[in-house]
Amino acid sequence: MNMKKTIRILLLLLVLLGAAFLIFRTPDTDRTEMIAKYGNETSRFLDDGHGGKIHYRDEGNKDGPAILLIHGSNSMLQTWEPLVALLGDKYRLISLDLYGHGLTGPNPTGAYDADTNIAAAVKVLDTVGVDKTYWVGNSMGGWLTWRAGLSVPERVSGLVLIDASGAQVEQKGKAYLGARLAQSWIGEKLLPEITPRFLVKSSLEESVAQPERLTEALVDRYWELLRFPGNRQASVDRAKTPREPEKWTEVGALKMPVLLLWGEQDKVIPLSHARAFAAAIPASKLITYADAGHLPMEETPEQVARDIDAWIESLAVEAVAPN
Repeated sequence: MNMKKTIRILLLLLVLLGAAFLIFRTPDTDRTEMIAKYGNETSRFLDDGHGGKIHYRDEGNKDGPAILLIHGSNSMLQTWEPLVALLGDKYRLISLDLYGHGLTGPNPTGAYDADTNIAAAVKVLDTVGVDKTYWVGNSMGGWLTWRAGLSVPERVSGLVLIDASGAQVEQKGKAYLGARLAQSWIGEKLLPEITPRFLVKSSLEESVAQPERLTEALVDRYWELLRFPGNRQASVDRAKTPREPEKWTEVGALKMPVLLLWGEQDKVIPLSHARAFAAAIPASKLITYADAGHLPMEETPEQVARDIDAWIESLAVEAVAPN
């Protein structure tokens, strides 16, 4: 009798779990609809040679200094649109959706390591005919940016690290809610199928200094592109990819100019990490923003654009100054 009762309870739980899955499941968005909604007239899709298509944009002044923009984890190239609008008259701005992000979608090979992503960025540069450029990266994109400075220095004019990851310091940041879930065993199972909008909104609110500035359209963009076919599973796979913390010991060997831009209210990657980068890279310059969190290029784009422009201008002056 007890055995029958236990079986009935287990069956009831399975039914309830199945019903909950059907109720809360958030399906993938439609690929064609997303490309129509979030692509623009400059959007291009590059065949990566492995069955994938890398979404990129080449915008701004084609005769100006080139800047390559690398977004962070679970973001997309649209995070740079405010900077493109502010700097486009003077600079050539190249951006891409990394594998597992935006309109690029998952990597057919399943690889999400630094070398694979850097190779994708270099392939975009080759396609648009740019040899050397300033690499600008935020968060995970900042990690890829300084890693590119080590692995492909011949393609780098300078580095701009915006709240970049990868510093090995005692104070750890607090990953936003979505990232914490992706790193848990239950998140690995559920997130590819169940990704409610409030989860994305909560993660964004944890990332910025002034959550009231978040628009519904911005939250929708993050939510819909996270659900672009294959991106959610890619997020789980990427979370399990080794980040090679030992590379931190090489950061002092960077030979190119480095600008560090950091939101003072960043809880994801605290200001102590910026100071660690500044201490490890002797020739670097650090600028902080009192009114920004983890995404200064979206939160306070005018300040970020002004400082990048002034820094590149100062390098140009130094280059022509007599010895």
